[in-house]
Amino acid sequence: MKYFLVMMLAANALVAQTQTVPAGIEIEFTVREFGLSEVEGGFLSDGMPAEAKFEGDLLVAFEGCVAANSFSTGVAARDRNVVKKEEFLDAENYSTICFTANKIEFVGKIESKTTYDMRGDLTLRGETHPIEVRVVQLDVKSLEASFSIDRTQWSVGTGPAALFVSDNVDLVAKINLN
Repeated sequence: MKYFLVMMLAANALVAQTQTVPAGIEIEFTVREFGLSEVEGGFLSDGMPAEAKFEGDLLVAFEGCVAANSFSTGVAARDRNVVKKEEFLDAENYSTICFTANKIEFVGKIESKTTYDMRGDLTLRGETHPIEVRVVQLDVKSLEASFSIDRTQWSVGTGPAALFVSDNVDLVAKINLN
């Protein structure tokens, strides 16, 4: 019996070990322009710090950044304006866009996919605001997070652009665990 208890404690300790995993992030977004068409684009982590922490096989912490100057829609003039102009990303003064999870709740597991609800802080243009993110762990190497933000909350696209671009931006973050 004594050996059984020692084995159970040892097994429990192994399962509860915390593991920190570096990550790469690719963000895809969609925003409506002129109320009719959709603009699609993305951001990359480009060597920016990102990591996920697991206890056993459950995600318990996440933080990551993307480079503001990695903004891309495939239209060079638009991309340059959004990256450089003060009323948009102003990447020269605000080089990173970062998210830090404050609370991660396990929602459920279906086959190999584990779902979490994550609450945390998004810092964009030097302003930090709370957001909620639905995260699905697709396999041991990847997470996918879906969420929407109101760009005006971070003062993005102020001025004349506000008349042409929807306030709501839909995002999908694809996170590669290294």
